[in-house]
Amino acid sequence: MKKLLNKIKPILDKVVAFYKKTNDVATPTLVLAVICIVVTLALSSTNLLTAGKIEALTIETKNKAMSKLIEADEYHELPAKTSYGDVTYNAAIKDGDTIGCIFVTEANGYGGTISVMTAVDMDCNIIAVEILAASDETPGLGQNVTKSDWYAQFSGLKGDITVIKGGSANHDNNEINAVTGATISSKAVTTAVNQALDYAQEVIVKEDES
Repeated sequence: MKKLLNKIKPILDKVVAFYKKTNDVATPTLVLAVICIVVTLALSSTNLLTAGKIEALTIETKNKAMSKLIEADEYHELPAKTSYGDVTYNAAIKDGDTIGCIFVTEANGYGGTISVMTAVDMDCNIIAVEILAASDETPGLGQNVTKSDWYAQFSGLKGDITVIKGGSANHDNNEINAVTGATISSKAVTTAVNQALDYAQEVIVKEDES
């Protein structure tokens, strides 16, 4: 920004000097225009710098969230074509090999959209799940899906997961217990996780074939 101002300053000085000689009335208008130009350039430069920092922070935050689910050396964001449409996922790389895939999916809960991050291994088993957003669910009920002792029950499951009310879920049958008083929110999380598994089954097959 400083270099840019140094370059345009001589030009602006000449223009201002010219108007001072030819038309004193026009000078205030010119000065105001110059100020507007400089301010605009300053704001544009600030926005560019800020955008870069925000993007870097977003990536760092996302990587931290992914590292909680599956520990890897790096995470590569990749596009994929599936029968459900185009999706984006992150491949978890360790020692040069892909050890798992991470998907972010959403579903409508009781109060709004619930966002879920799901990590699966190369056999399409769920490694871990993290609830990214469920703030629109009912406090003390639906928002309980964000508690780790509830969503931890998804770990190790594979295939079509179903929600059971009353605490009688059978983990071997890919069942999870609903949060008490929040079946809709529980089903929304499960829908999002099942969607991630559907993506994984297609993406990982392509990974194995490549």
